[in-house]
Amino acid sequence: MQLSLIVLALVIIFVFIMGFVFLKPLIVVGANAIVLYFLFLRIYTEIKKYKRGDLYLICGAASILLLVIFGNFLPLWMITTAGLLTLAIVHVYLLFEKRK
Repeated sequence: MQLSLIVLALVIIFVFIMGFVFLKPLIVVGANAIVLYFLFLRIYTEIKKYKRGDLYLICGAASILLLVIFGNFLPLWMITTAGLLTLAIVHVYLLFEKRK
């Protein structure tokens, strides 16, 4: 419980910095902050509980490569899009792995 409160505080600080740097509307900053916080908690839990750190590292690199090639295709910050894409690639891989 203590870790998630620390992470929440760090995410709030990160949101304020990103908000001032990019001057995004408050709604967009809030939406990205919420998505990033829940993405971090989900990925952190899966890395700790299921030991999938290497899978997330590889899929994270693949998602960043896709973002570099195709650009940001969601109306979110690039880091949020990369996190969502990483989570999607991991779960598609696990879905196909389960079918074997």
